[in-house]
Amino acid sequence: MDLFDIDPERLHHSNDGDGEWWDRLIVSSPLWSSDGSSAREPFPIIGLDARQPAGAPGTESAASPGTDGAGADAARGTAEGAGASDAGAARGDAADADGRRRARPSWVVVGSVREVAQELALAPLPDDVDTCLAEAEELLFARDRITCALADRVGRVHATGQAKQHGHASTRSWLRTAAGMTVGGAGRLLMLGAELPRLPVVREKFAMGELAAGVVEAICAAIAGLTDENAALAEPILVELAG
Repeated sequence: MDLFDIDPERLHHSNDGDGEWWDRLIVSSPLWSSDGSSAREPFPIIGLDARQPAGAPGTESAASPGTDGAGADAARGTAEGAGASDAGAARGDAADADGRRRARPSWVVVGSVREVAQELALAPLPDDVDTCLAEAEELLFARDRITCALADRVGRVHATGQAKQHGHASTRSWLRTAAGMTVGGAGRLLMLGAELPRLPVVREKFAMGELAAGVVEAICAAIAGLTDENAALAEPILVELAG
C-alpha cells in the first residue's frame, strides 16, 4: 500500500467496522447535509473591492458615515487626547483624594531652609514693632524645630565617630571648628544628639512644637547619667512635669 495514496472515504470510516459511524455523526448536525457536504452556504467575503480614496465622491468612512478619512482621523485624535487628559485627571484626583504628600529628600529640604534663612536675614526689618514681636515668636518656633533636626544629625555623626574620620579630634571639636560654636553651645547640642534617641516621646513632642528647646535640654540633662532602663522610666514623669 502506498502511504501517500490516501482515500478520504477510508479516513472517514476507518474507525468503524460497519461504516455507519460517519452517518450517525452527521445526521443530527445542522452543519452537514445528507450527502455529507456542508449544509450551510459559505459566508460571503466582503471588503474585496478596491479601496477608494478618502476624498472620493460617494465614499464614506466606516468609522463615521458622512465623514472623510481626514475628519475621522482628527476625530480619533481628539478622542484619544481627551481620553489621555481624562486619565491624567483621574490620577490627579486620586492623588488629591489620598491626602498624602510625597516627602522630599532631606537634602532638598535643608537646601531650601538655608536659602530661605539667607533671604530672611537680608530682608528689611519691619517698621511695626508688633510685627517684629510676632515674627520673632515664629522664628523662635522655627529655630527649635531646626535644633531638633540638627540634634538628630549631630547624634548620628557622634554615634558613628564620623567627625574623627574627617580629621577632627571629637564631635565637639568638629562643631566648634565647622560652626564656630562656643564650648557650651557645642556641649548642649551634643547632649541633645546623644540623649534624644533614648527619649522617643520627648523627641516627638520637640519636633511637633509641643516642647521648647530649653525644656528639652533640661530633660536631657536630667537623664544624662541614667541607664537606658531608668531613662525610659523617668521619661513619662519628666514629660508630665514639663506640662
